[in-house]
Amino acid sequence: MILRIGQKGELIKTLQEVLADLGYHPGPIDGHFGSLTEDAVEVFQKKSKVYSDGIVGPSTARALNAASRNPSLHLDLEPLEEKEIDSPIKLKWVRCPADKFKSRGGYTRTTLRSDVAQAYNALYQEVHKLGSIITSAGGRRGLGSKASPARSKKSMHYVGRAFDMALPTGMQNPDEDPYLVEDAGNRRWTIWCRTNNPNVSEQSIEASYVVTKRNSKGKKYTIIKTKEVTCRAFNFTALAEKHGFRNIRARRSFFKGGSYGGAEWWHFQWENHLIGNKTTFGEELLKTYSIEKAKKFVYWDEAKNCKWKVNWF
Repeated sequence: MILRIGQKGELIKTLQEVLADLGYHPGPIDGHFGSLTEDAVEVFQKKSKVYSDGIVGPSTARALNAASRNPSLHLDLEPLEEKEIDSPIKLKWVRCPADKFKSRGGYTRTTLRSDVAQAYNALYQEVHKLGSIITSAGGRRGLGSKASPARSKKSMHYVGRAFDMALPTGMQNPDEDPYLVEDAGNRRWTIWCRTNNPNVSEQSIEASYVVTKRNSKGKKYTIIKTKEVTCRAFNFTALAEKHGFRNIRARRSFFKGGSYGGAEWWHFQWENHLIGNKTTFGEELLKTYSIEKAKKFVYWDEAKNCKWKVNWF
């Protein structure tokens, strides 16, 4: 079971009471999971070094209960029913091409599962025909790779459905970056690929970029600035969606001075054939791994029954 924005009930009220008791500010203690409660959850998750997404699952509930100073306040989230059915489908891992841009890091390949690789390769070819590149910060994530505040335990990288472009290739210098990152609202971005292809029209883009500073205590914080750039460019976000890839939202913390890692403009995931409230993370993992190997995944018990669009995004 998970708790998230929009829900109502006694469990939400208990959550709000626990947050308030710990000194956070969830808004009215009314049993309605609103934006103030979500913000309070995110602040708690960040300070507790739990994956920060504003959603309360078993990990966040355990952290809240451990931190609670009032034994009468206990958030009890029952685990989902076990489901361990091996998949007869076993997809192979495929190394796909990627590009480097000057000396800004990244790799010359990205590894995805075979059905996703087919879609990626088609996207890659189309991007190159338009005169641009796809940089890489990686695709596949090993089963032993641990989560962090910036890495989800149910990341699409574990199941081979996501690729990241190299972080230093956007939001650094709009006059040179191969990718121009434009605010599309609601914590989403439109990614534009710069090109010299004369068949591509010029665009006027309000490109976002980051400036990192330090406060009086020496702690880093991020300022988001914009600059209007006119150049030949095509909409990579729309092109990626045509091939089944969707970029994810930036973290709320990024817009509040959080680290550049919260921008997430570089992350694209293939969401084809996922059925909301039905497809589970475990089923997807078992499309590439045997059940014996899948059980070695560090978050198998916690993540295997999470459902797409319910407690897996």
